[in-house]
Amino acid sequence: MGCPICGVILDPIVAMQMGIQGQAGTQFWDEKLQNELAEGRLSGTAFDRYCMVLFAGIAAEALVYGEAEGGENDENLFRSICVLLEPPLSIVQMSNQAGWSVLQSYNMLKWHKHAHRAAVKALESGGSLSVVIRRIEESVSSNR
Repeated sequence: MGCPICGVILDPIVAMQMGIQGQAGTQFWDEKLQNELAEGRLSGTAFDRYCMVLFAGIAAEALVYGEAEGGENDENLFRSICVLLEPPLSIVQMSNQAGWSVLQSYNMLKWHKHAHRAAVKALESGGSLSVVIRRIEESVSSNR
């Protein structure tokens, strides 16, 4: 999705020890996104992209397990971003954006199931971020 990843934390205890709010997940570093949010604006493309990434965990749970139980922290972060925008998104706009984002993420994960599985296996085996990315890239290139 073009979102620069700087880390992945799977253990909520490790996340707390590092002073990261929430449970665990992926950390991104995008200076342009942070600057746009600070100014209360975010381009439609960037907003769509980050919403898809934000809701990808929920989509992955739904794809793998048939339902999603987690994602409360992701939903809270989404709402906090929506109210920072000028003008803030309405409840209806937030609901539509969230639904669209989950569906897009679900479809992308479904279409790239081999890459998703490769990432999961690399994470389960304790692979570093570079190993996870390499496994994804190898899977994508071998399934073309």
